[in-house]
Order: sequence, then C-alpha cells, then structure tokens
Amino acid sequence: MSFLARILIVDDERPITTLLTQTFEQDGHQVTTAANGIECMNKMASFQPDVVIMDIMMPKLDGIDTTRLIRRNKNYSDTVIVTLSAKGDEETRNRMRDAGANIFMRKPFVIAKLVARINQILATKSGTR
Repeated sequence: MSFLARILIVDDERPITTLLTQTFEQDGHQVTTAANGIECMNKMASFQPDVVIMDIMMPKLDGIDTTRLIRRNKNYSDTVIVTLSAKGDEETRNRMRDAGANIFMRKPFVIAKLVARINQILATKSGTR
C-alpha cells in the first residue's frame, strides 16, 4: 500500500494545478493549491504538507523566496520541496537548491516521472515515521 500524503501545489497556472491535483487525488493523496508564495505560506500551518510542488515564477512572492521562507521554519524541515519550472538553466537550479528545494524538474514535465519521483520520496519518508 502506498503512503498517502498531503501535497501542496503552488503554481499560478491553473491547467498545471488542475492536472496535478487530479493526478495525485486519484492516487489517494490529499491535495490543496496556492496561486503564489503568499497563499502557500498561509496554507503551510493549517495543511502541513508532506510535499510542496513549487513553481518559480509567480506573482507576489516567487518560488525561490517562498522556498527560503519554508526552510526557515523548523516545523517544515522534513517537508519535501519539488520545483517545477520553465526556467531550467544552471543558475536557476542552483538558486532553488540553495534555497532548500529537494528536486528540480523542468517544464514541460512528464507526469509519470514526477509521480514516480514523489512516490519514491514518500516511500522513503514512510519508513522513517
């Protein structure tokens, strides 16, 4: 049986949030979304996600700064942050890694690969709980 997780999808592109929400809900995960970093931070405490899927380029508060804010809070030290971004250059990848992201995937992405990576992480996490 797979580990069921709380997944927060942070992206201002509705088609992406809809696709990811449907995909992960079909697998039995609990999912909520945020359209920017401010909404993400407002949902962190109440939703307590196991995984945050983070876009970089968003209005109000981008993914890099949001990732830094998440990592500054010791309550979220075990939260897995997966970056999905159209910007895949080395500098952007390094900035997200330095901010605290665990995984970086470039858009467009293959949904099956994303699901497999997250399921792998969740399987590892469930062994530590």
